Amino acid sequence: MTQKDINSKYTAVVAEFMAKGYTINAGTMSGSQGEMAHIDLTNGEEIIRVLLDSFTWGFCQHGLEIVVGRVTDNVEPNKRDGVGATVWNNHLEVLYSEQFYELGEHRDYEKWYGTKEEAETKNVKQEARYENRRVINTKDFSEDAKQVVLTFVKRQPKCKSVKVSDITKVQKVVRVNSFTGKVNISYKVTAKGTEYILR
Repeated sequence: MTQKDINSKYTAVVAEFMAKGYTINAGTMSGSQGEMAHIDLTNGEEIIRVLLDSFTWGFCQHGLEIVVGRVTDNVEPNKRDGVGATVWNNHLEVLYSEQFYELGEHRDYEKWYGTKEEAETKNVKQEARYENRRVINTKDFSEDAKQVVLTFVKRQPKCKSVKVSDITKVQKVVRVNSFTGKVNISYKVTAKGTEYILR
């Protein structure tokens, strides 16, 4: 789904109200609170705002949202713009909302959108790809290394009685980020099925 598709959905929502006899309420439509678009409609008794706005979720994830809300501010329909004619988006009585989660961007910078489930699936795949871009090299140390790390293991919680025979592996792990070239080296000990990072 692209911006064009969202525009069509937004238009359909507005058209549905106009088909019920609502007309544009121009007096409340000046100004912006940072939203992408808003249209105010009235049937002479109430004002309905149809809002297209952005939202964030998760860790710096973005999307667009259509919100239909009844105006609760003390604003009269069919009056010209003036003092006291401001409709605050965060005061709306929300009647309907639909969210479109950003999934990616084409090479021409056009974004495309989908459901939250699709966005979550995309995030899982991206994380897996990110991990696959790391080059990992693991080296196992000899049996002598177990004796060297025994004191360290004994200092870990509930490990005071650990013996050399309980240590199954001592490893050097090298990770290289294929984007930045940054090298990270760590040393890992496995004892009684639990892994510990040497610090």
